[in-house]
Amino acid sequence: MKKLPFKLSLFFCGIFLLFFPHLCIQGARDGLLLWSGTIVPTLLPFFLLTGLMNKYDALSLVSIFFYPVYKKFSKLNPDLASTLVLGFVCGCPLGAKIVSDLVLCGSYTKKEGQCLLVVCNNISPMFTVGYTLYLILHDQTNPFSFFFCLYLPNIIYFLYYIFRFYKKDFFCCHHKEKNSFFSAKSLDHIIFDSLHSIFMIGIYIMIFSIGSQLLASLPSIPIITNGLKSCMEITTGLSFLSSMEIKLSIKAAFACMISSIGGLCGIAQTADIIKESRLSIHSYIIWKFIFSICSFFLGLLIL
Repeated sequence: MKKLPFKLSLFFCGIFLLFFPHLCIQGARDGLLLWSGTIVPTLLPFFLLTGLMNKYDALSLVSIFFYPVYKKFSKLNPDLASTLVLGFVCGCPLGAKIVSDLVLCGSYTKKEGQCLLVVCNNISPMFTVGYTLYLILHDQTNPFSFFFCLYLPNIIYFLYYIFRFYKKDFFCCHHKEKNSFFSAKSLDHIIFDSLHSIFMIGIYIMIFSIGSQLLASLPSIPIITNGLKSCMEITTGLSFLSSMEIKLSIKAAFACMISSIGGLCGIAQTADIIKESRLSIHSYIIWKFIFSICSFFLGLLIL
């Protein structure tokens, strides 16, 4: 009985594919164009690079720039700085892969990895600047204020864990086999892992793009339809938000909320990437939902 909803969803998907092939083709085409034209050239080099950096322990060089912090907190995990920096710069879902790999090698405990998954797996600042602020909000929103609303919940969450659990060896050095774990991977293995991750992302983007096409074809109340579309995939959601005739400050607050949670497609990508490390996707969803609500209200107050 537990699998009945899943079986029914597969059955209805089969009916949809049979009776609405034009919507499936259009959705698949849009998703694959987004994947091949934007996601692959953007993320694949980062997947390959982080794999090589882990293999040759190049990520440890990032901790040099945080020497004053590590000097004061000598027990702090040396991988923490590189995880936070790369997770922030590279964004979702690469942040999830970095955390998952370091949990698997023993650098982080599962509890630490769960915290970092929520903190590091966010929308990339480059995407926010180039797409959200420029194309969607037309450079009419202050970038610093937007980033403040977007990342403040993550920062507070991270600092809370640091100050509450640091004395209990939270985010401290652990006995690990990091070097042997990563160095054992051949170049072919790293390339295969990167390609597997990028292909799975493409499949999820295609599936949720088809779902967006289905929602667009259904007769319904526009605000409900647009809200559901916004939850499907972040670029689609922000695009629909751009077309809505609402006040700029409210639009910016909604953009902040959508960017914070990353859409169902981003959650599905994250779930696939962390399945080997067995981090909890349910906890991740709950905290991301809380952060998105906080970012929305911060946006209403500040933007």
